[in-house]
Amino acid sequence: MLNHKLIVNRRLSNGSSIRVGELAENNSGIYFQYDENYLNQHTTISPFALEASTGIQAGPATPHKKLHGVFADSLPDGWGLYLMDRIFRKNGYNHKTITQLERLAFIGDNCLGALNFEPTMTLAGEQQKKDISIQELGKKAIDEFEGTETELVEQLMDTAGSGGARPKVNAILLPDGSYTTDRHASGKHCLIKLTSDKFDLKHDESLVEFCCMTLANQCGIETASFDLLNASNNRYWLRQERFDCVGDKGRLHMISASGLLDASFREPSLDYVDLVKATHVMCGATEAKKVIQRALFNFLICNQDDHAKNFAFLCDDKDNWTLSPFYDVVYSPSLYGEHMTAFNGDGSRPNKQALELMAKHAGINPKEPLRMADEIMENISNASTLLKGAGVSSSITSTITSTIAGKWRLLHQ
Repeated sequence: MLNHKLIVNRRLSNGSSIRVGELAENNSGIYFQYDENYLNQHTTISPFALEASTGIQAGPATPHKKLHGVFADSLPDGWGLYLMDRIFRKNGYNHKTITQLERLAFIGDNCLGALNFEPTMTLAGEQQKKDISIQELGKKAIDEFEGTETELVEQLMDTAGSGGARPKVNAILLPDGSYTTDRHASGKHCLIKLTSDKFDLKHDESLVEFCCMTLANQCGIETASFDLLNASNNRYWLRQERFDCVGDKGRLHMISASGLLDASFREPSLDYVDLVKATHVMCGATEAKKVIQRALFNFLICNQDDHAKNFAFLCDDKDNWTLSPFYDVVYSPSLYGEHMTAFNGDGSRPNKQALELMAKHAGINPKEPLRMADEIMENISNASTLLKGAGVSSSITSTITSTIAGKWRLLHQ
């Protein structure tokens, strides 16, 4: 347990920093207090969970182990958490006794979004970084993910970022077209999503995600800029630009639906009806309608891994909120055939009542969602051609296209 307070800072879009407040913990919980100067210039960083007050505010017991959701967003999950725990064990610490604030101190300023934490925790004998290509580093990450420990665990942790269950690399695309993992370099901040034989789609996953994001763009759904990075041996990884970054040093504050609503992302805990409602309150009717469009797109392409961390909101320097670009958009059927985010309590499909409720909370005509679905179907009619052209196997292509057709028929029953 930290024996000192943890300072929370926010980096603005011009690269400057402002102190947001302080975090502290004791045996009964974790507490946050805003800095008065921050509230004189800004409003709350978590609209539904933190009051714009200098009073001490306790974090909820669940789902983030007593940590406030907006700060839990800065912690890794899955891949990053595995690497972090391995580093703690390597340095003689029992990872099970490391507290949430100690993990934030270890992350410091190496997280997604605009928040960062100080003082940072440093470990003795930290590994010297090796000069290694992005392809080589990615292969080391895949080896680690598949069970073969590498000697570059600290370097992998430094590039892991704070989100996602699967291996990825945060890198800077330099003006000459090469990459560096030096996050202070000048260039485009990118997230490179790796592939593995352990994935359901194996090494076709990046190709499928590339196609799904292309289809989303064809429907007028905004995504981050993306392309495919040649990983060698006829394999490709998806590279997308980070939408929380502004130039080299600027940041937009970001909060996931998990952090905003204190909703678990490890299990079904969110409903599209509530997500539409929350978006309308924070961002207005136009952004709420976008949620419906994304919900329908996820349903039609069978993206059932639509958990609470796969929706996010961005906040500019004047505290205006918008829905983030669409991300983690990929054909991903679950074992149980249900979405992580439900449709008015039904994880399998959006029935008429669910669609009408979503429309109501977005302030649109109750018939509009079905019209939107038909428009999506028209815009993704080239899915088979697109998948084949990207090099996706014929069996996966056939499965995805037949699934899309089946989902559309379900929607009209």
